[in-house]
Amino acid sequence: MAMQSSEGIQIYQKNPFYWMYDGKPVLLIGGSMEDNLFQIEDLKAHLELLQSVGGNYVRCTMSARDEHNAKPFTRDAEGLFELDSPNPDYWKRLDDLLRYASKLKIVVQIEVWATYDFYWGEKAWADNPFNPKLNSTYTMEASGLPDTIDHPAQSSPNPFFLSVPALNDNQLLLNYQKRFVNKLMEVSLPYDNVLYCIDNETTVNFEWGKYWSAYLHQLAQQHGKNIYVTEMWDSWDPTESNVEGAIVQAPELNDWYREYFDPALHETAKFTFSLHDTTSYQFLDVSNHNAQKGEVHYLTGLWAREAVARSEKIRPINNVKIYGGDRDKLWSGNHQDGRERFWRNVFAGHAAVRFHRQPSGIALTEEAQHQIKSLRMLTDQQEVFTLEPSTDLLSARENNEAYCLANEDKSTLIVYFPAKGSVHVNAREGTYELTGMDISVSKWRETETLELPGTVDNPLSESYAVVLKKK
Repeated sequence: MAMQSSEGIQIYQKNPFYWMYDGKPVLLIGGSMEDNLFQIEDLKAHLELLQSVGGNYVRCTMSARDEHNAKPFTRDAEGLFELDSPNPDYWKRLDDLLRYASKLKIVVQIEVWATYDFYWGEKAWADNPFNPKLNSTYTMEASGLPDTIDHPAQSSPNPFFLSVPALNDNQLLLNYQKRFVNKLMEVSLPYDNVLYCIDNETTVNFEWGKYWSAYLHQLAQQHGKNIYVTEMWDSWDPTESNVEGAIVQAPELNDWYREYFDPALHETAKFTFSLHDTTSYQFLDVSNHNAQKGEVHYLTGLWAREAVARSEKIRPINNVKIYGGDRDKLWSGNHQDGRERFWRNVFAGHAAVRFHRQPSGIALTEEAQHQIKSLRMLTDQQEVFTLEPSTDLLSARENNEAYCLANEDKSTLIVYFPAKGSVHVNAREGTYELTGMDISVSKWRETETLELPGTVDNPLSESYAVVLKKK
């Protein structure tokens, strides 16, 4: 295993809204075909493809609910799982992912508890080794766990997520949960390219994530390591209705979700909790705000950035899931939504963006490859680490027409157009070099000069970006 160096993933101290890697500030950009990436075939080729187009960020839920997935435990002669016996194949797959990614300088964001492995569905709790009817380690009575769960996570929590001392204090169950986490950390701690997230879009009590964050840090400290942990709340609107027009979940969802959805759970699971708990959470993930669309999406992302700026501790904001693909549901949107969200998050000052898997995202398709490559080309041309969200510098602007990043004296700017448009750029007065990029094909256009303040156009019918630098 590769051992961690001091050059691993860290918060960039000169601008802690961003990460640094190998001692240099870095924007994390990604897309991948699966959430539990360590379980796929041709893993190495997939990571090499991502790296070849400028990507350096993937998601890894510890999920085992898909067909042909390795399970985390071995089975006895009767086919029952033995929670005292880790499955070498499962853990080798994780080690392979981290090792390949480390060689390619790709950061892996691990989600410790794959939420939807623990609820309804034939491939979820009904097939989960922690289910007492599937293992020889404990019974329903001893573990306090049901053998059947016929509701989604948004209805009520599986008692699995109540085991910690501040909640049910279920020491027998907690012991086996710790064994799983111990093995996870044994495999992952030697690597310097790992970020940790407790859950996938959870609605459980705060105490669950708080406990596991402390436990992860304790294990890391025992090995002389410094790690970064977050929680991902199931909240479409991290602003708590502070942005007009932001969608909340319950009213607009389909009938089955409305039937099961419990708004009270979401009232206790807000982004703002992670915002104020700087001990538990060293960075923030607002992935579910990517259910918002258009200008409102930008404003919710910007609100998150400004809330962090006002908080006790500035930290990076990640988006490990950006929706927008073939499903075109209310929450996922279509391809255009996905592409726009990817870019708007960067222009809202976020540190990491990754396309979600298909069909709810565009994954690492050819379309995604061009978006990733173009964003990397753009931010190689002009680093974002000295820039701030500055869309207020654009006037004569329609909703969702253009977005801007700029440095403090307004002599360097980047403008992004989701589609055809024209805006007045209120930059520092003078002559500027303008270099435009056709995002859909990852190509620069010839540099030209213009006087600013003045008008900047998108000459294309598709998305476009420009770098403006004062001569």
